[in-house]
Amino acid sequence: MRRILPRACLALCAAPLIAGAEPWPAGPAWDFSLPALDGGRFVRLAALPGPVLVNFWSRDCPPCVTELPRLQRFADAHPAWTVLLVSTDSPAAATEFVQRQGVRLPVLRPGANVAALMRAAGNRGGALPFTVATRIGRICAGQLGAPSGADLQRIARGCEAAPAKPAATTR
Repeated sequence: MRRILPRACLALCAAPLIAGAEPWPAGPAWDFSLPALDGGRFVRLAALPGPVLVNFWSRDCPPCVTELPRLQRFADAHPAWTVLLVSTDSPAAATEFVQRQGVRLPVLRPGANVAALMRAAGNRGGALPFTVATRIGRICAGQLGAPSGADLQRIARGCEAAPAKPAATTR
């Protein structure tokens, strides 16, 4: 039986991507409040201490699945970082997948706003996988496509070098 990929992943997987070739447009404020996969609590990005790595993925996207262990290793090696996975799958499908795969990272669900959330972080086409790093409420690095170990180190360095200006708050 042929497996059908989500359109966003298919577009990304069909064409080569030079992930780290251009610097990411740094600086815009970005915040969200998303429910945990089980719906038991909400996670607000701006409330998290330290730098945060946010990864958008789907179980039907081969590069997304391949990068999950790499993201776990990054989280294990960088305890100052919070690593969040935002699943674009239904809660039931994502829950079954992360349990089967033994994913230990926090998984959030974006609901119907996933495209707008990714667009606000710089992913205009909505392709997967997509990774964004923030520090003090501001995007400091990002990557479209599955990050390698070297890419994750580059992203981490980019956030360490980012100016430490707090994001503007809105009411």
